[in-house]
Amino acid sequence: MIPYFFELYFKPKEGWEKLGKENFSIKELYLKIALIFAFIPAVSHFVGFTIFKNAYIQGIQEFLQTHEQDEKVQRTVEYMKALLKTLQDNDLTKEITIMFVTYGFELFKPVVLAILIMFLSGAFGGDKRPEKAFTVAIFSLVPAWAAGVFYAINSALSMFILFLASFYTFYLVFIAGEKVLGIPSEGSKNFQFILVVVILYLILSGIIGLVESTITYRILAS
Repeated sequence: MIPYFFELYFKPKEGWEKLGKENFSIKELYLKIALIFAFIPAVSHFVGFTIFKNAYIQGIQEFLQTHEQDEKVQRTVEYMKALLKTLQDNDLTKEITIMFVTYGFELFKPVVLAILIMFLSGAFGGDKRPEKAFTVAIFSLVPAWAAGVFYAINSALSMFILFLASFYTFYLVFIAGEKVLGIPSEGSKNFQFILVVVILYLILSGIIGLVESTITYRILAS
């Protein structure tokens, strides 16, 4: 699978054409790609919370100074206070636990994206086989996972790079819609497909993110 990476991420159309001819199993995709790359954001959070924690502490303190009295964001304020205490106490047990919680949710992302791709691809006249949907989902998420290394450094530049990586993920899904899933480009079906995928994925990601933050907060506050 690795030989496909360079061409796919620098020449998506050619890369997807080649990948579209392959028949990877879901197990193979997880073992050889997802399990490895999904660990990058998780371990990067841990590195940020330990080695580069001063940047996180400073950012949290600045946030609290500005928003601590804002009733609209009290949930976030309480989360930040709990995180700040954990960082200042250098509680490795909690930080390691959070790393594995993050890892678990990162591994769940391809499931969400693949299910959306599978059902929407069929609705727009494309291939709805689960193996193809997971191929598109997992290969497309690799740039976002790889960019997760920037979680180690709490900065505006890191957030911008992570945003670009997420945008590129959706661009890859868009190209794969025609090249791998066979969604017709006539009548802008492929464009409509990616719009619906993006909207639904962002909504579901928001819900899942809320669940993750709730679990993380309970760990921090324990």
